[in-house]
This record gives sequence, C-alpha cells and structure tokens, in this order.
Amino acid sequence: MRSRLLLFVATFLWAVAAPAATLADRSLFTQGHWWNEARPGSGFEIFHAGGQAMVIWYTYTPDGKPVWYTAQGEVATLGTPWTLLRHRWANGRKAGADSVGTITLRIETAETAAFEFDLAGTRGTFKLKPFTVSGLGNEVDHSGSWFDPANSGWGITVTEQGDVLGGVLYTYDAGGAPTWLAGFDRNRRDIEMFTYTGSCPNCAWTASTPRSAGRITFDFASETRLSLRDLPAIPMAAGVAIEGAALAQIGRPASSRAADRSLVPFAESSRLKAYIASGLVNYVGSSGVDFSPAPASTTFSGTNLIEAGVDEADLMKSDGEYVYTFAQDAFGARLPRLRIAQVGGGGTSLAFRGEAPLDGETISRAGGGLMLDGTRLVAISGTRASAIAFGPGAGVWSSYSAWVGGKTYVEILDATQRAAPQSRWRARIDGHLVATRRIGETLYVVTRNVPSVSGFTSGYVPAPLRTLERANAVPLEEMLPRVVINGAPAVPLVDASQVFAPPQGDRLPSADMTVVTAIDLAQPRIRQSLAVAGSTDAVYVTETNLYLAGTRQAMRANSGLLLPVQPSFAVTDVHRLRLGTNSMEAVGTGTVEGYLGTEPDKAAFRMGEAAGRLRVVSSATTGQWGASVSNRLTILEPSTVTPGLLRTLSYLPNTARPERIGKPNELLYATRFVGDRLYAVTFLKTDPLYVVDLTNAADPKITGALEVPGFSDYLHPLPGNRLLGFGLDAIPAGSFGDSQFAWFQGLQVAIFDVSEDGKPREMQRVNIGKRGSDSALLKSHHAFSSLARADGTLSFAIPARVHDGAPNGPSVPQSYPYLRSELLRFELVGTRLLQQSSLVFQAPTSSEPYGPSFDPGREDGRSLILGDAVVFVGGGRFWLQSPAGARTGPL
Repeated sequence: MRSRLLLFVATFLWAVAAPAATLADRSLFTQGHWWNEARPGSGFEIFHAGGQAMVIWYTYTPDGKPVWYTAQGEVATLGTPWTLLRHRWANGRKAGADSVGTITLRIETAETAAFEFDLAGTRGTFKLKPFTVSGLGNEVDHSGSWFDPANSGWGITVTEQGDVLGGVLYTYDAGGAPTWLAGFDRNRRDIEMFTYTGSCPNCAWTASTPRSAGRITFDFASETRLSLRDLPAIPMAAGVAIEGAALAQIGRPASSRAADRSLVPFAESSRLKAYIASGLVNYVGSSGVDFSPAPASTTFSGTNLIEAGVDEADLMKSDGEYVYTFAQDAFGARLPRLRIAQVGGGGTSLAFRGEAPLDGETISRAGGGLMLDGTRLVAISGTRASAIAFGPGAGVWSSYSAWVGGKTYVEILDATQRAAPQSRWRARIDGHLVATRRIGETLYVVTRNVPSVSGFTSGYVPAPLRTLERANAVPLEEMLPRVVINGAPAVPLVDASQVFAPPQGDRLPSADMTVVTAIDLAQPRIRQSLAVAGSTDAVYVTETNLYLAGTRQAMRANSGLLLPVQPSFAVTDVHRLRLGTNSMEAVGTGTVEGYLGTEPDKAAFRMGEAAGRLRVVSSATTGQWGASVSNRLTILEPSTVTPGLLRTLSYLPNTARPERIGKPNELLYATRFVGDRLYAVTFLKTDPLYVVDLTNAADPKITGALEVPGFSDYLHPLPGNRLLGFGLDAIPAGSFGDSQFAWFQGLQVAIFDVSEDGKPREMQRVNIGKRGSDSALLKSHHAFSSLARADGTLSFAIPARVHDGAPNGPSVPQSYPYLRSELLRFELVGTRLLQQSSLVFQAPTSSEPYGPSFDPGREDGRSLILGDAVVFVGGGRFWLQSPAGARTGPL
C-alpha cells in the first residue's frame, strides 16, 4: 500500500506550466474541496492530474471521531467503483492502508457529482458540489493538496478563494489512527484550526461539534512551496513532523489550469461538435459619462447612450431634419420597412416623406433598431426571444427554448437621398438579436443562437429519442450559426477556432451560443465573428472593449416567483473582448459574486470602465452575503501575474467597510457610473440613493445616502453636478401587517445635488399622475432625450401614460382611470426644474375608454428635441409640437 501511494505521489508531481490554450487543457471537474451541503461538517478533496484522479474523504467514525479515507483511479474509470483506503501510521512513518470499502464518483457537470459509497458493508449516496466561499478570482491561487515528499503519508488540502484562506490538515493521532483538523478565515495567514466530532456517513446527521486546536500559520514561499509554522501542541503520532516541513503540491498548481477559469477556444471541430451534440441531448423544450454639458454646437438631441462614443441602435434616428423609424402594426410589431418624416422651418412644420422597404420580417416590439452615420443608415431587425415580453419572472435568459431559431437582419442603406435611402448590403444572421453597438465605422452585432435541429429543438420528441447517437449524426454545419450575404447561399458564421468555452460551472453543455459579429460599414462586409458557448446576461461596450457577462450557475425558471430561483451561491463570469481596428480578441475573464439581473437594458448600466478597470454591481437574493437581498460592487483589472485573468482589485462591502449598498430586502433598481462615482438606488418602502466614491479603486467607499419616498428606476447625469432620477412614487402598505413593502403610485422626476461628496440632496421633485401611470423610460433608457443649450439650460423629454382623477373604487391599493398619453417636457434653468406644456398624442375615446392596447407612452415612445420644438415618434407614427405649441400629427 505504501508503494502504491508513493507511485501516486510521483505521478502527481507537476511543474508549473504555461497557461492552457484550448478546451483540451481544461479540467474535467472543479479541483478542490467539495461537500454535500445537506450534511455540513465533512467534505472531500477531489482533483486529477496526469490521467489519475484522487478523492480524500473527511468524515467521522461511528463513534463520532474524525477520520479520513482515500481512493484513486484512472480518470477514464470515473463512474466505476474504486477501493476506499484507511491509512495507518506506526514506528514514526506511514505504515500502510487497509481496504474498508468502495466509492463511485460520477461527474455530472464541472460542479456537480454523485458520490456512492460502500463502507464496512453499509451503503449511501450523496450529491456533491464544490465548497464555495467566494466567487472572486485569485491572481496566485494556492488551493490544492500539499504533502511533504520527504515524509509522506500526511498533508493539507488548502482552499484559497478571494480573501478566504484555510484548509483541512489530514494527519494521525497519538495512536496512529487517521484524524483531521479544519479551519478557514478572512484576510489572515494564521488560521484557527478546529477538531470536530460528528455523524458518520451512514448515521443520522447532527451538527458537528468543533473544538479549537489552536492556530497554524500558512507560509507560502511561492505558488508551489508551502510550510506550516507556529503549530500548537496538538497530540499527533511520533514522526509526523509538520512544523516547518517543505510541502509541495500533489496535484496541478492553479497556474497550470488557466483554462479552467477563462475563455478558451474549442480549436478542434470534433470537440465543438461533441459539446453541441451533448447540448442537443440536454435540450428541454418547455461609463465614461460626466456632468459636462453637451457641446454648444449641438442643435438637436441624439440617442441616449450608456457610454459616450459608443452608438446604440434605436427605433428612431435623425440628422436633425429627417427622422427615420420602423413601420409598425396596430399591436406594436415592427414591420420590414422604414417610415420617413422631414422637419422644416426650425421645428415649425412636419411632413411625411414616404417609406423604404427593408429586408427581414415582422419583428417583436423589443427587437431591432437603426443606426445613422452621415449618409449611411443601418437597419437592424429580426426576432427577439418571446419570453422577454413576459418580464423577469419568465426567466428568459435561462430559457433554452425561447432562443431557438432566431434570425437577425442587418441592412446598410445609402441615405445620400435622405427621403429615399437605397439598400446597399444585406446580411441575415442566425440567432436572436441581443445587442448592437457602433464605434466609428464598425458595427458590432451580438446575437444568441440555438440551432433548430429536427428531433431536438423543434417539435416534441420524447427524451428517450433525444440520444447522443442521434445528435452525433447531425453534421456540425447544421449546429453552427450561418449567415446569408446579399441573398447568396448560407455560409458558416464561425468555426471551431472562433468559438470559446467559458468556465462551465454546474451548467450542462448546451447548443446555445452568443456570437459577436463585427461589420465594416465603410466597405460593407463581415470583418470577424467570435462566439462564446452558452448564454449571456449582459453586454457592455466601451470604445476599446466589449464585455459579456453570464452566470456560471443556471437560474431555474419559476413562474410563481417574482424572479427565477437562484443557486445558493451565484457567480458571474465577465469576459473581455478587445476591440481592435481590424480584429476582436478574447483577452481576459474575471468573476464577480452574484448576478447582474434579468433585464438586459438595465444590466448594462451595472458595468462601467475607467482607467482600464471594470466596475461591476451584482446582486443576490439568496442570503449569499448574509442578508436576504444584497448588492456588491466589484472592481476588476487585468492581472500582471496571470495572463488572461481579470483579477479582483477590490469589492464593497468588505471587512474594513461593512456598510451595504441597500438595506435588508431592498432590491437594486438603478445604477449609474459617472466618472469616479457610482450612484445606486435600492428600494423596499423608500428610495435610498447611495453615493460610492471610486477615486481610490483599491478602496471604494460609500460616502453618503439619501432616503426619499418612491424610487428611481433610471439615473441620468446632468450639468453642474446634478443627477436626475426617474421612477415611481410609492406609499407604504400600512394596512398590511408590518408594512414591509409599498404600493407604487404615479411617475416621479427628481433632481439631486451631488456636488458635495457624501451629502446628496434632493433639490426638487415633480409627481405626474397616480397609480397605473407608466412610461417607456421604465423599459428602455432610449426613451429619454435631452438637449443642453449654449446658455446653460437643459431640456429633456419623457413619454408617459398618465392615470389620474377620481379613484375607481375604495379598494386598497386604489386604481385610477386612464387620462391621456403624452410626451412630458421639462427645462432645467439654474437649479430650478420647470415643467413645460406636454405633447398629448392619445386620449380616451368611446371605443377605447381605457386607452389603446398598444400605447407608445408606456411601450416604445421616442422623442427628438430641436430647439424649442419636439418631435415624438411612436407606433411608427410622427407628431410635432412647434415652438409656438401647435401640434401636428399623427403622420
């Protein structure tokens, strides 16, 4: 037995390797501590290297004493029984091991496994998952199994996650029997260790009882050299010389496993096909802004952007004279043709100039948009996952079936003749549209594709017929997204070298794929496409980088809850793609704890880049950070030690700064990065506006908070260190128990003075309407338009559907009748917010006393401010309010 263990040790000694380059170098499963969360107090160390895998099992004997066992075998034999050994120490050295049963380890995903045991004639089964205490990435990660090559038979399994360090010391008691101690702590190298008594594997579980065994100092000389110092006087077998021993890793150092935590290309077509084929079988059908005013030369409002210099597609675009939008049907579905209007006389007249046909098809309300760059007009249309219309409770991002069979159309038109743009180039891309951005003459289109493969993703096929054999018979080209250019035959959009695998987490392989396509607008062509296997929750783009964020653990859809069911410990991977002049390149991956939300428009505001660092605000509703609802700011930057890693520079709250962004049970509603500040709004009964100082990226801190009634769902920086908040008023639900929630009321516009750090102050608030009122700005930031004038004043407009008047009845909460739909107009003069006359575009009629079923005021209304005039666009129609207040439209 002793020679077998030494052979194992020799097999597992690894030199530090260069970062892995392809999927072939990725570990089959997460290396490190695992546990059965239903039986805390015991656990496993599971790792593999050199074709061998090993399990160290920390548990208890029938009389409650700590004991450990080992089992090992070829990686290829995972899922078959391995001999379980109990080791002995005698005469100052390892004396051998006795067979006490068998175990079977079945790897299900990279982060889930089934564990079966037969121990001394009793059997049992556990569900295992990695023991996760932090989702933060370490530049230098010492996690792994360590031993003394000169005195083998004992060792320590180390866990280092974020600021958490600790491990399990497996050794022998004074009588030579195996025993173990464990301890973990934050921001310390001297760790208090505990010995435990607990329940044996086949005993009824009771909580284990800890007893302090003193502290041990972890002294790391390098990634591969460790010694343990300052050990207390713990009774151990003679010859177990732990103090100061030079320890080495048994398994693979983290530096040799870079592929486990970053994007890696599939590289080989066979690997990509195997992954997608497994995914088909698994298928279940069921900112860089600031407070400066706009340049004085600006004479009309443009598209409201997340990031300055990064244009976004929207349903309306204008050059200040001609206004373009999509035609729409009565239900708000956009049709494949443009409608064009012309504004004349400085906003005194509006004329309809005709329509222009587009390639494509009828699309949903949420999909598509326009880009305008000089005389180039770009129309992006197509399908969007239908469940988006049902809100976050539908769990659209985790719904595989919602993304099957999408199409995205990109059409570049020559708008030299502005009233009659002509098609110049067309592309039809497989996949639903997720996001678009334009930087200079390059258009970036982000799509999500689930192939429509007969027998797997279309129609109903019983699970027994969705076999891997049938999936493997599908040609790879039918599994990959394709593109049609100018009506020519379809060609693959990507190949294996352009498809990257993210860290798998506990997700099963899927045929899902997020594709970023770069299109040259000057010389129309697809310049490059890169794909990431799996779904994406959020897209954020700067002038130099594109970020894709996706949760590592799949959320489970549950229509009975406000949000999808989250895992007990959620981790989101954030991938950075560098945007070069002629190419894109995957350059880094980082992790943040929590998730970025289920609404893609708002999720993009949770990220902001400055000085090469990415700031991310994540949330968890599972008590992940010690509260029922929590929010966290994480700042990532490229590692100078570990290539391909976005390391965690800092996060908030932390031990030194424990104040939370939001009180218990408060959800995060709005975020905005502005220079070196983060503004965040959380809400339960009142609206706390938090100000976070990011000047020192290594030590972000909350400098102030302001509580006001209602909440802001959208934040917008204004000149003069002011901040606009738009959302809903609210009143506490006082008649319902402890009143731990509030009833939403009418719309609310608030102006905050944030000129003094730590002391945000509400300058003014305007309420519009009562309960039932709604606005398109609550769905998309593009519904907000603003124009800063040379005289320092600022005009802005917001579409709204207003409910007001006498309540419909005495019930609580009271509802109010539909009053009108209008474009709200405001002017900020000095420190005073003035409400101007609105452009009313719809009102109750005898046939629609409750208002139209499709109302641009709450759905997709947009506006264009030209001096003192304003054009409203909604439902494919145009309205004008002249400087004198005269209304034209609808056209």
